[in-house]
Amino acid sequence: MRASDAFPSKYLKSSDVKAKSKIATISSLEREAVGQDKEQKPVLHFEGDVKSMVVNRTNFEELEAAFGDSDDWPGHKIKIKCVRTQFDGKTVDGLRVYPIIPKPTPAGELNDEGETNL
Repeated sequence: MRASDAFPSKYLKSSDVKAKSKIATISSLEREAVGQDKEQKPVLHFEGDVKSMVVNRTNFEELEAAFGDSDDWPGHKIKIKCVRTQFDGKTVDGLRVYPIIPKPTPAGELNDEGETNL
């Protein structure tokens, strides 16, 4: 038995995406009391059965650079991967988000609404 099986979490962990990254669609961003000290932190919620994810500053800034104000994040897709990172002087597995930016439809081709881009 793995520790993740013995102590399940309602939040996404690096071990959840270590073998294979996840693609998720953001449904909302909320502030929630997290951890033993119940510190208020931003938490991403996703459509479907993807666990919620506590967002650190690095990931927040990455999403903000790609999608703007957090009020505009719902509906956007991201890839979530496990990466090696530094925490408290140690190298550990961490979560990183990679915004998925849709490519514009070339002129003369149909877009998602069936209209021609000119």
